[in-house]
Amino acid sequence: MVKEIDRPPQPAFETAGDYNLPIYNFPEVVPPPEDNCGILVIDSGVQRGHPLIAPVLGEAEVFPDAKRQFIKGGADDVNGHATSVAGIAIYGNVENCIQQRSFEPTAWLFSARVTDENNKYDEDLLLETQLDEAIRAFVEQYPNCKVINISLGNADQIYRDGLKQFRLAAKIDEIAYQYQHKNILFVISAGNAFYEEAKSNEQLRTDYPNYLLNKSARIIDPATSAIALTVGSLSFGRGSITEPSDIRRQAIANLSGYPSPFTRTGFGVDGMIKPDVVDFGGDLVLDLSYRETLGLPKVNVLPDSVAGVSVLTLCKDFKSSLFHICSGTSFAAPRVANLAAQLFTKYPQASSNLIRALIVNSAVLPKEIPAEFKCNGKKSQSKQIRKQLAIYGNGQPDLQRAMYSAENYVVLSEDNILIKVGYFHIYEIPQLPPDFIKVKGTRILSISLAFDPPTRPTRGDSYLGVTMEFDLFKGIDRKILMNAYEAASKTSSPDESTENTKKKLTKKYGAGIVVKLSPGSTVRKKGTLQRGQVEITPRATKYNDGPMTLIVSCNRKWANPDEIEMQRYALVACISHSDSQVDLYNRMRLQINQRSDREQERLRGRV
Repeated sequence: MVKEIDRPPQPAFETAGDYNLPIYNFPEVVPPPEDNCGILVIDSGVQRGHPLIAPVLGEAEVFPDAKRQFIKGGADDVNGHATSVAGIAIYGNVENCIQQRSFEPTAWLFSARVTDENNKYDEDLLLETQLDEAIRAFVEQYPNCKVINISLGNADQIYRDGLKQFRLAAKIDEIAYQYQHKNILFVISAGNAFYEEAKSNEQLRTDYPNYLLNKSARIIDPATSAIALTVGSLSFGRGSITEPSDIRRQAIANLSGYPSPFTRTGFGVDGMIKPDVVDFGGDLVLDLSYRETLGLPKVNVLPDSVAGVSVLTLCKDFKSSLFHICSGTSFAAPRVANLAAQLFTKYPQASSNLIRALIVNSAVLPKEIPAEFKCNGKKSQSKQIRKQLAIYGNGQPDLQRAMYSAENYVVLSEDNILIKVGYFHIYEIPQLPPDFIKVKGTRILSISLAFDPPTRPTRGDSYLGVTMEFDLFKGIDRKILMNAYEAASKTSSPDESTENTKKKLTKKYGAGIVVKLSPGSTVRKKGTLQRGQVEITPRATKYNDGPMTLIVSCNRKWANPDEIEMQRYALVACISHSDSQVDLYNRMRLQINQRSDREQERLRGRV
């Protein structure tokens, strides 16, 4: 009996053009400290002789072709894609490095080549097996190799609502769960889409950005991975710098923070928010030249090698050019991978859950987004929020916000917390300082939760074996909440107890006791990385009536108690004010120090 027949996946990534930028008298590249975090790039190999890569390269290998019978040329990059990805992974913003004439790598580089010179996978071996062998080899040999960047995707495997998890994405989740003790973190590009329904290239501009929500533009395998960070792409908001006066050449997105016209969008398996975050990946340029004989417009899509709109990174053919330019979600992912590596270096004892939570907590929606995705009174709020989540996920992460607190920006965190499946934890968030409410400005309160449960692609009821969720309350005694949740857990099913408890509490004590975080729990609780936030207005009530109470609950789906009795998680809370003069940090820190005897009932302040 044959259950399923599937063709071998074909890697989908972008072409790129050389960028012949003359660079003279560059300072010597000094390798990062030995204990800095390393990034494993699983791709088409890496150009080991590149002068900006060689000092940072820990190891490069071919998988699984040890005898070099399938992959020719060893671990070196034949296509050039992986070298471009690697440059961003180790340096972050390569363009800034060039402008400052300083290349200071922040992470070590490891490379696993899995494609041949024709960008094909080995047909005699499952890609999942290649992935497993490559990760096992690097992670077990190099303890600092914690971030794994995968900028490859199978464009034939487009996710549709109701489908089960793809095999490669399921393997990534399985590996992440298996290597919990190693705290590895996968970062995966969302994949690149083309407006398949368009009858002409002109529609790329006229129909933008609505076609990004088409079914054909949904994320692909393995971007649907539940435990990985999936990264979509943004435009720089720049036009061509090679021909700036040519009005016939126009970038499609053309505004900073607008989604790239090729980025793929969510949602993921079981309605999980995907992509998780977005970062710069470039734009596309249309050539609006005219056919004089017919007087009709002829629109061509220029290659992704237009300076200004594209990403600047390293070139495989370094003897002719150290750098080149390219566009794609492939190059947005390593920006996030670099950020994750810097966080691991700063906090070497952190779990992968905490790193994910810090990244998503730092993410913000761009200042300008297309009108089609904005929330206003004329459109359904929940519908517009879902569109934003499908395009942007939680927003664009920021290293400084993820790594540090500031006077007007306070981050509280808990890491490696174990919760018994079927139970709940209660935390106390200190009372907000008076200035937080009184001083004019934008006030944001956010909660982020990350956990790594067992997964199973064959399950139709739930891909996750364990689920978690959280709710925030204000103006109500903690003991009342504890008693209500304890009573509900004994009388209701796990999926119903939380909602029923909230309904009973609001009916008795008023709807104002529940902090209405966005997105709501129904949407955010479907994934392993969740963030809810609220903007606090001066008219908001009960925020100055004492501390707030956060309840984190863990429910069993199909996971056997013998397999998992306790689930680990990380939790981050953030309080921020747009006025830099508002001193939140010292006031919150003082309250936290005064509550040192209640270590298990509140979030610790992270300096």
